[in-house]
Amino acid sequence: MSQQKNNIICVFWGTKYPIKFVNILYSMVKRNMTLPFDFYCLTDELNQAFDTGIKTIKIPNPQLDGWWNKMHLYNKELNIEGNILYVDLDVVIISCLDKIFTEFADDKFCVIKDFGQPKTTINSSVLRYNLKHHSHIWDNFLKDKGQYDSMHGDQNVLTSMLYTDKQTVFMPDEWTYSFKWPERGKPKKYDKYVPKNHPLKKEALICVFHGHPNPDYAMEYDSGKWIKDYWK
Repeated sequence: MSQQKNNIICVFWGTKYPIKFVNILYSMVKRNMTLPFDFYCLTDELNQAFDTGIKTIKIPNPQLDGWWNKMHLYNKELNIEGNILYVDLDVVIISCLDKIFTEFADDKFCVIKDFGQPKTTINSSVLRYNLKHHSHIWDNFLKDKGQYDSMHGDQNVLTSMLYTDKQTVFMPDEWTYSFKWPERGKPKKYDKYVPKNHPLKKEALICVFHGHPNPDYAMEYDSGKWIKDYWK
């Protein structure tokens, strides 16, 4: 396994999230990594009040719309050496992330199964990759951009390109789960007044939030009170 530098990256673009989401994510990573790491934020907002430990990278040209900027994660112009763990801004980190870096070879594209459609779709909220081995994702996206533009976001592109690729490995399901839909493949209505429907899974590494609610909203209600101990 790799002795390279370990890297964590997020994307901060537009107005969907305030800067505190980036800084809280960095704070959670610091508490849940024992391996040395660098933390990067790919952003078009270089003048925001980033924590001093965060290394900012300006989104390269061409800047794209919305979630499509996530495809720049695989752009070799980022010039990041070593394995890179990408995580969405709206996650809650629950326990140590080290095994994401130590349990898979550097050339593996490590992804998680989708929460709503786990048998057919990659979820792009959490993934680990290496620009030395995976910059072809960006190159192929640009080459066939007309084909991909009709898709609903980056995770559909990744699914189309890589679901059955020999480089792709799926992280164990128990490492990640959805706050709204704790059991993969069983979507359910979010109910902020029913805690048993939205539990803390202490054995997981990351709890993913997608759509409504975000962590800061959810933790104000009975079902998400546990979030306050982690999202800080």
